[in-house]
This record gives sequence, C-alpha cells and structure tokens, in this order.
Amino acid sequence: MSARKLVTAALLAFVAISVAFLAQRNVRAAKDSRAAAAAESTPLPAAAQAPVSGPGRVIAYYFYVTVRCTTCRAIEAYSREAIFDRFKPELATGRLEWRPVNVQLPENRHFIQDYQLFTRSLVLVREQNGRQQEYKVLHDTWELVGDKRALQGYVEQEVRGYLRKLG
Repeated sequence: MSARKLVTAALLAFVAISVAFLAQRNVRAAKDSRAAAAAESTPLPAAAQAPVSGPGRVIAYYFYVTVRCTTCRAIEAYSREAIFDRFKPELATGRLEWRPVNVQLPENRHFIQDYQLFTRSLVLVREQNGRQQEYKVLHDTWELVGDKRALQGYVEQEVRGYLRKLG
C-alpha cells in the first residue's frame, strides 16, 4: 500500500471516529436536556411550598440553565439534599423555601442582574415582611463540590446563619 493511500485511509478513519463521537455526545446532551425538563416539571414536596407563617423567611434559590453539566447537577443535588434533610421543620413552616430557577427562561433572566450571577449558583435570600433584606451567593459550592459532606456542611452553616437572623 502506498503512503498516499495509507494517509487517506487514516484521515477517513479519523473523520469517521470524530463524527461518531460527536453524534454520541449530542445524543447524551439531548437525554440530559430531557431529564432536566422532566425534573423541572416535577412538583416540589408540599413542605417546600408551605405558606409563610411569620413575617420572615429565607429562600434558597438554585439558579441553573437548561443544559447542565455534571458538576452543576451535583451542586444542586447536594444542596437540595442538605436543605431537605436538615431543615424539615423550617420547610414545613415556610421559614425556609427551596426554589430551583432556570435563568434561561425569559421571565427569570432578571435574576442574573438581581444577584450578579456569572454561573450556576446557590443563593440565599432573607426576606422580612415581604421585602428582601439581604442575599448571599454561595460561591464556595464550586470549590467544595468534590466533597459532598463539606459542601452540605457549608450549605447548612450558611442557611442556619440566615435563619438565625429571622429571629
């Protein structure tokens, strides 16, 4: 076989493998997108939708985009688990709420400016008498995502701090 035919065969093989790889990646991204859409339509537990019983509450927003990476999904899952496992009474009374929000939807884009978001983020908001008093973007979730226990401890600590401010 001549060198020219060998190079041609190698290039064709490379193109075929590249096309197969891209097709597989697109199929996986489509599956992830469908799963995310299904998760968005899943109603929150009743405790997360409870009416506020007093004048103050803390809202834990998880801001995301439609197509999410593994890291983004882990931050959301670990944060949600920490809040729902460690704050059941607060969720039940409405002193704490969990709200996942897709910032790619037109009606939610204002949150990007409101909270100075530059990536997917967990944000705590403290409200008193229906008015936002303060907020905090929990940036350290990105650094702690490799250690589930540490990330959940961080979320718990920050949420407890905001709940203490409610009085």
